[in-house]
Amino acid sequence: MIDSSIFKNQKKILILYFILTIAIILIIYIILNKKNSHLYNDSDLYPDSETITLNLSDQKQIPWNISDVSTYVVETFSAAVHGSLISFSGTFKESTDNSVLFENYFCDGNSCYASLKKGVLFHNKREVNAYDVEFSFTRQLIHFRNDNFAKNILSDIIGIENLKKENLKYITVDSNTYPSGFIEGIKVKDRYNIIFNLNNENSHFFQKISSGYIPIVPIEELDSHYKKWKTFPIGFGKYRVVKADDKEFQYVIEKVNKNEDIPKYIRFIFDEKDIGDIKSCIGLSKKNENYDGHIIFPDIYENGGFLFNFKTELGSNKNFRKAISLALNRSGIAQTSPFGEFVPDDQMLPESGWQKNFRAEIPVKKRNLKKAKELLETIPESLWKDKTFHVHTFWTTNKDLNHEPYFIEIKKQLEEAGIHIIFHNTNMSYTRFTKNDQNVFWWTGFDTATSDPNSNFAFFRNESFFNNISPEDPHFEKLYQEATKSLSKSPIFTRNLSQYFTENNYMVIVFHLRKSLLYQKKRISSFGNQYSPIKILVWELKLNN
Repeated sequence: MIDSSIFKNQKKILILYFILTIAIILIIYIILNKKNSHLYNDSDLYPDSETITLNLSDQKQIPWNISDVSTYVVETFSAAVHGSLISFSGTFKESTDNSVLFENYFCDGNSCYASLKKGVLFHNKREVNAYDVEFSFTRQLIHFRNDNFAKNILSDIIGIENLKKENLKYITVDSNTYPSGFIEGIKVKDRYNIIFNLNNENSHFFQKISSGYIPIVPIEELDSHYKKWKTFPIGFGKYRVVKADDKEFQYVIEKVNKNEDIPKYIRFIFDEKDIGDIKSCIGLSKKNENYDGHIIFPDIYENGGFLFNFKTELGSNKNFRKAISLALNRSGIAQTSPFGEFVPDDQMLPESGWQKNFRAEIPVKKRNLKKAKELLETIPESLWKDKTFHVHTFWTTNKDLNHEPYFIEIKKQLEEAGIHIIFHNTNMSYTRFTKNDQNVFWWTGFDTATSDPNSNFAFFRNESFFNNISPEDPHFEKLYQEATKSLSKSPIFTRNLSQYFTENNYMVIVFHLRKSLLYQKKRISSFGNQYSPIKILVWELKLNN
């Protein structure tokens, strides 16, 4: 006879085993969710249900820095926090949106006029006035003029090339004392009106000066040198800064108008790990377990290529630069991009959008390895043969560049011509040639942040932000002056400038690049109207419910 107690004991064991299995599964689930919920140490303050996290770069960056930071980082942050001088699209109504400052603006010949909206408030509740605009344009030039882009952005204004501190006077408005008169061509008429007198007509002037590199800021929130913020950056944009962690490089902004139907919080992070709801990428693999969505902006964001140190014998050698250009098969390099975001090109201006009308009407150079080798033979072998050139970079990825497919292809093609190079990942304390630098090459790119087609050529003039890349060529300067003087009349002068720049290989451009983003579909339902290739309009993003 079988003892029924055995079945009862077995049944109890099975029930206990089942309960234990369920408990283990629940524990694992709780641990994993706890781990995910604490991916950011501030998730209790800024919950996932109200927060979109943007991983803007592998490189650690402070988004309001005025140098040594990627353009789309500056422009994305500034558009959200500092607001804009003018609207670039029909995304919102300029007359009612207080994150756009100018109500009316126009140019008449060499003079440009702007009227400010009344009632636009900084996040500290003070009204923005015209003296804030003048101060914001000049503050970077008063104490640290050679360490920012302000001079290039404001290059059209009379007096920018002849700045003298003795011209400064001080004006007190609403208990704030402003430096005024530093740039001769800026005249504040009253609280709401400002005049810009230009060296030449420029129909793109207001688009050019509406830049994240020179945001409109309240003087009382900065230190005595107008460089560092007393607390957080303050603007008049749709978002205000509520957290800044410079050790972890995490920054959180919160919407100002609680009734506006936009994400409540935006978290900016800078991490080489594949985290964040949205991650900026260059040449990332198509297979990425953390992201199932991908978007490429249709317009060109920037180019990529080699700068040359004209203070070195090789960098200043025309045949050497031409040899480098002819050694490259640009189409072969562009084909290594996983999403087709690279477009082969050799000109500063892209062959798309409004800029197409200003580029030189010449074909993209094709590879000519035989000619490249012949040109190298005209140069003393002691300068280049059997040498390894160290190429430093300003490029927004922290992956080993020498293992990235497009850099592998560039190295291989140059080696076939006899030039051996090693790429170095971006070092944020060494982002351009130093004045006494002996390195010949630099890899970087220039963006399409402005609608002035001449703006990037200005970086190759004497005493620009970048050291040692000016060819000190009088004819180049002559063509640049003609292009800027005649911009509003005809594109032919910029075409001439572009052709001369390209044929002399003052920069060897390899490809143009479209902005590429990975994202999690379960988190992001829409990108909205992203009209600009050089910034993310964070208020246009939509979270999944």
